[in-house]
Amino acid sequence: MKLSSYVIDFLASKGVTQVFGMSGGAAVHLLDSVSKHPNIDFTCSQHEQSAAISADGYARRTGKLGVAITTSGPGATNLLTGTCCSFYDSVPTLMLTGQVASHRLKGDLDIRQRGFQETDVVSIFETVTKYAVQIKKPEEIRYCLEKAYYMAFEGRPGTVLIDIPDDFQRAEIDPGTLAGFTPEALPAPDIEAPLHSVMERFFAAERPAVILGGGLKTPECGHDLAALCDRLGAPVLSSWAAVDLLPHNHPLKIGSFGVYAPRIGNYVVQNADFLLCLGSRLSQNLTGGILPSFARAAEIAMVDVSVGEMDKFDGFGIAVSHRVAARMEDALPIIDEYATHKSPAFTGWHSQIAQWKDRFGGENYDPEPKPGSVNAYQFIDALSGFVPAGETIFADTGGNLTWTCNAFQFKHGQRLHSAWNNTPMGYSLPAAIGAAAAEPDEAFTCLIGDGGLMICLPELATVVKHQMKLRIFLFNNHGHGIQKQTLETWLGANYVGVHGPSGLAFTDFPAVASSMGLKTVTIDDPAQMQSQLRQVYAETGPVFVNVEINPDQRLYPVLKFGAALEDQLPALDEKVLEEEMVIPRYSG
Repeated sequence: MKLSSYVIDFLASKGVTQVFGMSGGAAVHLLDSVSKHPNIDFTCSQHEQSAAISADGYARRTGKLGVAITTSGPGATNLLTGTCCSFYDSVPTLMLTGQVASHRLKGDLDIRQRGFQETDVVSIFETVTKYAVQIKKPEEIRYCLEKAYYMAFEGRPGTVLIDIPDDFQRAEIDPGTLAGFTPEALPAPDIEAPLHSVMERFFAAERPAVILGGGLKTPECGHDLAALCDRLGAPVLSSWAAVDLLPHNHPLKIGSFGVYAPRIGNYVVQNADFLLCLGSRLSQNLTGGILPSFARAAEIAMVDVSVGEMDKFDGFGIAVSHRVAARMEDALPIIDEYATHKSPAFTGWHSQIAQWKDRFGGENYDPEPKPGSVNAYQFIDALSGFVPAGETIFADTGGNLTWTCNAFQFKHGQRLHSAWNNTPMGYSLPAAIGAAAAEPDEAFTCLIGDGGLMICLPELATVVKHQMKLRIFLFNNHGHGIQKQTLETWLGANYVGVHGPSGLAFTDFPAVASSMGLKTVTIDDPAQMQSQLRQVYAETGPVFVNVEINPDQRLYPVLKFGAALEDQLPALDEKVLEEEMVIPRYSG
């Protein structure tokens, strides 16, 4: 059996139905084997970075292993950005890279290359993968594949890479003689006792809060979180990666907190006396940069599969009192069972939060848009009325992601995916392509900024080629809006490379989309917004929507640089009193 065919058979046996990539001299045998397999299809990307990201989007949507195949050298190195997305967000993906023939590898020679397009891929990728290996002889292929698959899903999921020299891909092997991989059997940790201790403290608190994190989605925990939160009875906060896990109208849902979050969430986390963190690593975007001020009155419990994420605060100002290393699908049933026997009220705490909502809940994010544009927050609010329940949304980075996380009203079963921790521009379109390739009969919503679209613009051709049911919304503010805001904060608005006058070049996006064969719509009038969105969501094929956003619109609310969460938040309206900008303390 040809080794490349063995590789593809293995992937099919694990339920993989799609691979992504680009053809190249050192990958032709792998792709030839894909083309001949009845149960796996190939989606040809326009750039290897997009292939890695499409594999990421496929994995997030399906829960299966996402796979990208590329050639050696630049084909392999172009996978790096997408690999980082999966690694940092705990998404199981496999990068299969072709390599020059084994007799052309430079080995220990004091030269830079021997073979054409030879690159030491393993050393480049080993810090952003859970397992990276180059096959040294054809007989290793079963062991390396089985180990890579195991590592991709074991513990905290992530990316793995196998580099296969060209001559090994075309080698004949006898599958029956190949040695396999057997993971070390580890004793199951005792998590019931420590979780019971955590829950005892939780229900003894006066002002507890629950924090939901992205670890509940990678993989999907398979638990009824709404019912669990009802039984816990405490206000529920979330990281951006988990903002979709409860519907917007759940009575306990507060929303997000942190640097770019509405103030109510920060009021709750800063006045809670106990935080139960489920699958959240408490990133700096949540805690703020002044760590000792975070959760100033709270006892903190973290339940996370990664011990390192729970230990990282030691000596840096945040005291994590309880640390339970567990996968969410194992921990949640124990927490739920404990909560079933409780009848929490936390009446005074909920009353205080209701007062804060009454006083501070109506945040005036921005003035009315300029003629020929729409307000981003108002657009997201309107969009959330049209995205069907159960639909998956892919968002890019920057303004479109911030506006979505703060203003979208999630329905039951909807999922929002983004590259939460690597956050490259140009993520959401190829990621949505990955999901659409997995489920061609399903429709998906894709949100992207003009800066991000420039990076993955050719992938519009992929959408048209396969007639994917994508609604692509371009947030067109004619520049890198979040960078403009950063330069205004730090460098006196000395703009460099962030919009047209400062050197950034864009194209006529609707014209390009139309030339590629996409139906295009431009939304630039608030009065027409509802009817145009109704038209977009009536389409059965791909559609490109150019949403004109005021170039001067900024991201609010946002914590001032250098400030702690307990410090003053920036005023959104000059008429708001200064005293209202300070996070109040719980009055009891």
